[in-house]
Amino acid sequence: MSLAPVYLESLKQLGYTEREAEFLYIVAVHSGFFLQRQFSQYLGIAGRGPVTDFIKKAIQRQDVREHEPDRGTQKTYHLFSRNLYSLIGKENSRNRKTGRYGLLDKAAPRLLSLDFVLGNLDHVYLEEEADKVEYLTVEKGISADSLPAKVFPGKGGSETRHYFVERFPIFLSGRTDVPIANFTYIEDQLRSLQTFSSFVQRYRPLFEALKDDFRLIFVSNSTQSFMYARKTFAETLSPERHGRERQELARFFWLKRMAEEKRFKELAHKDVIEWQRGLKRYRDPEYNSQYELWKKIGKLVGKESVHSTGDRSQQFETYLVVPHRVQPSASDVGAAAPSDAPTAAPEHSF
Repeated sequence: MSLAPVYLESLKQLGYTEREAEFLYIVAVHSGFFLQRQFSQYLGIAGRGPVTDFIKKAIQRQDVREHEPDRGTQKTYHLFSRNLYSLIGKENSRNRKTGRYGLLDKAAPRLLSLDFVLGNLDHVYLEEEADKVEYLTVEKGISADSLPAKVFPGKGGSETRHYFVERFPIFLSGRTDVPIANFTYIEDQLRSLQTFSSFVQRYRPLFEALKDDFRLIFVSNSTQSFMYARKTFAETLSPERHGRERQELARFFWLKRMAEEKRFKELAHKDVIEWQRGLKRYRDPEYNSQYELWKKIGKLVGKESVHSTGDRSQQFETYLVVPHRVQPSASDVGAAAPSDAPTAAPEHSF
């Protein structure tokens, strides 16, 4: 991971040490939240003194806010200062926000995301949405239409399209001339495989465009979902699944046109129910554009599924996060973290 010296110098001007500034930058980019043990791990130190001093300083400067746990004793810290984010060029980062009504509804997966990054600091991360879009569209030559996007309505009927809204870490690994794009999925407490399946479905056009030059890493603090997630990944990307879903979309378009033409008498009751369910399933604006093209030419527009000659399961890995606690040593705040202090136990090395 490469940290811009100019940003670190700006943070040091606030009174933070070099290592504290590095940690704050990583938190701002990848999480917004952190725990005491994560700061201790990054510095490679044991003992509460340096950790307590850092947190006290950050709170007094009003850069960090402390949140008491609903249960247990582990406090969560939120890096929220607009001034600090602006010093590193990220004043509009969504990591500054806690969640709806000030609740920490997204803290757990974001803390897990930080654990992953702290355990994999030797990679090149695509930090911001613009970085990810530029790499994939310019460097890899992939159409923006293949990127996972979400359209947000604005004032006066305007719309804003954002990419990679999950903000999960994406990094490059392998040879510099032909790097592998590594995507992550951070499992939350609900452990919903349906949510994971929807995630893979959204990313499928991008994965197909990348062919074999990508990998998806399923990150969790439990092995409970690993086997089922691997199966879900393979099934969701299968050509058979893609063909079936295209058929379902084409049928919905036919039902939608029948409904627009008020030809309900020609439909069975189950057809009407299917049409109503389809309105919810295909409510994204992209489907409206596809529908208009379908009406004009009478068939779906878009590429067929890319048949991979390899095993898709080879492009899927799991990563078990195991909270790391540093053993007592003579290290101090200014010392570098040891290179052999892993955060987690990956299924495979990256």
